[in-house]
Amino acid sequence: MVEGPASYPLSAAIVLFCDFDGTLTPADIGTALLRHYSSAAPLLEGQLLRREISVLEYYRRACAALSPECTPERIATFARRIGLRSDVHQLVDFCHREGIELAIISDGLDAYIMPLLEDAGLAHLPVACNRMRWQCGQPQVDFPWAFESCQQNCPSPYPCAACKRAVLLSWAPPGATLLYVGDGLSDFCPAFYADFVFARGELAAWCRQQGLAFFPYESLSDVCRQLKQLRQQRRLSPRYLPQQRRQRVWVEE
Repeated sequence: MVEGPASYPLSAAIVLFCDFDGTLTPADIGTALLRHYSSAAPLLEGQLLRREISVLEYYRRACAALSPECTPERIATFARRIGLRSDVHQLVDFCHREGIELAIISDGLDAYIMPLLEDAGLAHLPVACNRMRWQCGQPQVDFPWAFESCQQNCPSPYPCAACKRAVLLSWAPPGATLLYVGDGLSDFCPAFYADFVFARGELAAWCRQQGLAFFPYESLSDVCRQLKQLRQQRRLSPRYLPQQRRQRVWVEE
């Protein structure tokens, strides 16, 4: 279920926040979708890489240029061709058995995220993302998690349209242990505030550059194995530096 700011407070002592595109899926569905259906996407991607526009502006303009054939049904069909990773249910089931709450944070669009979760029987999971609605046949994009402070202070070179740090800080209770699983640029900011980070791809490279501790993974099965080991070692508790960073944000913002 797609939730807005502060509308779904989590209550578990351990919360796992998980990126969607490239983490729960084998490829970035949002990027592939816009490249396929939006005539403006290639030009806008170049402007985004040169930092001439924000991710938020990229979404607005790319979605405004979507082909008329890009209906909700077509989007769902497109997403299903890529699908979820085969071990997504393994991660969800592990978290359920261990009493770990799992939430999805994405800078993507609910128009393709929710059909895949519904197909997999996972629509009950809380999801924070950008939203797409159709008015008079025209797609309109809404950004419930866009925050100005994120645009100004985000460590990513391309600040998200959906601030993942805001989700981390507003959904989990202050004393919870926060886990984060991701792979890309939009995951830099939440990883900085999580107690335990599972990283691959661009996120892993950034963590190494920043000297930020993380557990490398290739599959979600790897994440489950590492979590099981940490649980057995009784190491899943809040860590000092991430906790201090979270407290600083709560005080300052």
